[in-house]
Amino acid sequence: MTQFAFRLAEKQKLRFYYGISEKQLVRYVKSARLEKGSTGQLLLQKLEIRLDNVVYRLGLAPTLPIARQMVNHGHIFVNDKCVTIASFTCVPFNIIKIKNTSTIHQLVKGQEKELPSHLSLNSDTMIAVIKQISARNEIPLDLNELLVIEYYSNRL
Repeated sequence: MTQFAFRLAEKQKLRFYYGISEKQLVRYVKSARLEKGSTGQLLLQKLEIRLDNVVYRLGLAPTLPIARQMVNHGHIFVNDKCVTIASFTCVPFNIIKIKNTSTIHQLVKGQEKELPSHLSLNSDTMIAVIKQISARNEIPLDLNELLVIEYYSNRL
């Protein structure tokens, strides 16, 4: 495989893992470039802090597409406001709740899993808090983010 093919494969791996379009990924790469710090790590942090991904990491949904559907259907509240945009960017100290529907709570109760250290969840009240931005070592993705940045280096 050529170097281009390696970079393309890493970019596609990232896109398909988070379920985002090419246009969305380009927007995230551009915004990560504008900030100070490691562009690759900033890109992953921006993708990890999306509302659909936070819902999935909290264990409120078994898969990322189901988490996106829960958000789109209005089952998730951020700071007591219904948010129906899966790409909503959460910030530290946001409070995330699930709509008070018994069927949703029963679905979620069966999804117990280990939480990353940047999130906390009270399983009795189903209220979660984002404590901080996630670190790179907490992101369970076998990916070289520098290859993604290199892929876009001469295209943007």
